[in-house]
Amino acid sequence: MAADHPLIRRLCDTTARTVYYPVRHHSPAAAKLLRQLIGELKPAAVLIEGPFDYNPQIHEMYLGHALPIAIYSYVRLKEDQRCGAYYPFCEYSPEWQALMAGKSVNASVEFIDLPWADLAGREKVANRYADVNLRRSAYVKRLCAEMGVDDFDALWDELFEIEPLSVAQYMERCHLYCLHSRDFDGENVEESNLRRETFMAAQIRRKLSEVSGQILVVTGGYHSSALLALEGQELVVNPQEPDDDDGGVLEHGIALTPYSYERLDSLKGYESGMPGPGFYHCVWRDRNKGMSFDHDAILATVVRSLRKRGQTVSSADLIGVETTAQALATLRSHADVWRRDLIDGLKSAVLKDEVALGCSHPLLSAILDVFRGNERGRLAKGTSLPPLVEDFKSQLDSYELAPEQVSRDLTLDWDNPIDAAKARILHRARLLNIAGFTRTGGTDLHAREDLAKIWESWRIAWSPEFDSSTIEAARYGASLSDAAAAVLIERGKAIEHGSGAAAELLLDAAQAGLAVQAVELYARVEELLHADGQFFSVVAATRHLLYLYKYDRVLNTYGLPKIGALIHACWTRALGLFESLGQIGGKDAQVLKAVSVLVETFEVCSLVADAEHSYSKEEFVEILGRVASDSKQAPAIRGAATGALWVLGCADPDRVVKEMKLFADPSLLGDYLTGVFCLAREPAQRHPEMVQAIDELIMSYDDEQYLVAIPSLRLAFTYFTPREKHHLALNLLSRFNIKEEESIATGHIDAGDAAKAIAFEAKLYAGLAKYGLRGAIKP
Repeated sequence: MAADHPLIRRLCDTTARTVYYPVRHHSPAAAKLLRQLIGELKPAAVLIEGPFDYNPQIHEMYLGHALPIAIYSYVRLKEDQRCGAYYPFCEYSPEWQALMAGKSVNASVEFIDLPWADLAGREKVANRYADVNLRRSAYVKRLCAEMGVDDFDALWDELFEIEPLSVAQYMERCHLYCLHSRDFDGENVEESNLRRETFMAAQIRRKLSEVSGQILVVTGGYHSSALLALEGQELVVNPQEPDDDDGGVLEHGIALTPYSYERLDSLKGYESGMPGPGFYHCVWRDRNKGMSFDHDAILATVVRSLRKRGQTVSSADLIGVETTAQALATLRSHADVWRRDLIDGLKSAVLKDEVALGCSHPLLSAILDVFRGNERGRLAKGTSLPPLVEDFKSQLDSYELAPEQVSRDLTLDWDNPIDAAKARILHRARLLNIAGFTRTGGTDLHAREDLAKIWESWRIAWSPEFDSSTIEAARYGASLSDAAAAVLIERGKAIEHGSGAAAELLLDAAQAGLAVQAVELYARVEELLHADGQFFSVVAATRHLLYLYKYDRVLNTYGLPKIGALIHACWTRALGLFESLGQIGGKDAQVLKAVSVLVETFEVCSLVADAEHSYSKEEFVEILGRVASDSKQAPAIRGAATGALWVLGCADPDRVVKEMKLFADPSLLGDYLTGVFCLAREPAQRHPEMVQAIDELIMSYDDEQYLVAIPSLRLAFTYFTPREKHHLALNLLSRFNIKEEESIATGHIDAGDAAKAIAFEAKLYAGLAKYGLRGAIKP
């Protein structure tokens, strides 16, 4: 085939000055044969698809890391978005073997791909060693159909992994495969790929002018033909000076980070990963020893994993698995029992009919876990780290918060300055999603139900993801405080509507000790507030801000002018929305709490208001008056407005009593009183005429009306404490000249039981009256 195709002949020519070696990222076959080719050619230079801007640190790749690891490139865009991308390496990655083998023959080894920072503003692919171009090719789909395999991964195995190939066979087959895949794309090659290829071609030409020997170019096979076509063209690309259209990148950085087989697994979402990297690690290990792949070892690992889960696989089952897998391998012409053969054998021999029924089985997760592998990378000492990592670890050491293998629990008292400093560090780590720090309990400052003591409990334990999550958090800033603040700003921008949610972010900022410098977050809260048409959202924002401004004693936000200005804006906005609230079915309780917040805000903030942020009592009273007299409003809301007027000293008690009689209907009275008592509990106690008027209304009800009224009346009186209820009862008894000691004290009677008794009694009297028994007895 190569002899019939001049382009393939040239691409496969290992005697040429420039040799193009095509790879699939993380292919054991490609990696093994590449290492062999480098040993044979001993090229002067090995140029690898990888981030060009990492070249000044490329010596760190040889420090003796435990694989897998990744180069992590991160940027900050003009919209203040932060994002990062990975270039992962495991032992059987062709790029890793190119690095190691190139060094062993004293070649000049460089990365030649366009820095991701130059592409970040245009594409968001997180994994740079991705095979998306091959996966979605029409040629690959057609080839899968003709060869009777399910997908790209199975096709690659059939063509390249299962049958051992020579270097020449591999290069010819892979170049043909990738060339046809690209040809099927026609003119649809992505602009980002064209830019990358132009950049890589420029680096190849530069290297050709610097060395006299052969150059080996190691890239994804999709790019090989394009790079060869560009080889003879005069390209001028200065990698140190990105073009003016830089995609909006303001800052960028690059560093090594630990990685894991779990993150490398295509079944976990990695665009380029082989499905089950642990399986291919076993293939790499065996074939590097000159052996055939030993499937028995991985099958034994599956069985051990099942036994740990309490599942038993019998000897008969294992014989069935082995027989089926061997038969499938023979049927499929596989040189070794392969991944699909093993999985299909396990399913058919052990799962039996459960798969057809769609049932889950522990074997399925055991297979995936074993085939995925549990390898986790670790960086060697001497690896340079982003400034954030050093800053964070320094602060952890200063306050003895560094995670250890044995977990430990901390209880922190915010009133203690040292504990408060520790809590702020831990909250910053929480915002950055750094592994190893978990808040397990304590005072919830978002709910604020009990503020007698403000405390928190945390669990600190080393996690395998601690180092990687810390390094990857570096995309947000160089210091812990700057990075946490950037996360808050990013989250604020992600909120499309709702000032309440944005105000909660200010509370998070305060817990992280960032309330003073969160300037952009204040601006975002104000921006969302002006566009917020939801009454409850605006009141929620007011409530959070009021706590920070007037009640905080540990977060250092008390009296902050920026918060004071936001509260005034929230209060003004909420008043306008309150008047147009209308009927809100099922949300009476929320409205009552909201009106309470508005009254509390006025009472607290009007005392310290300045000329710019004044609180007009006249305007507040007018709005409350209109709501209280609006017949279209729900009784509870009208009651709350009346109660608010009463507590503000702007309602005549006698008038309140008269207006209450407008709600004499048993189905309305309790709801109206719930609103009044929620806001004006104390004024109501000071006016016994209120309780007496309620008593008169209740006594005018017949049994059926009373039963209708009692549930909502019970709710209304729950706003009074037991002592206050006792005081109200004494006032009522005094009306009938009954002294306290003359009242009959009985045991506790459940209100529900009392209602049932009254209902039964009413039915009894009605029956007696109907049949004329015992005369005209009335209840």
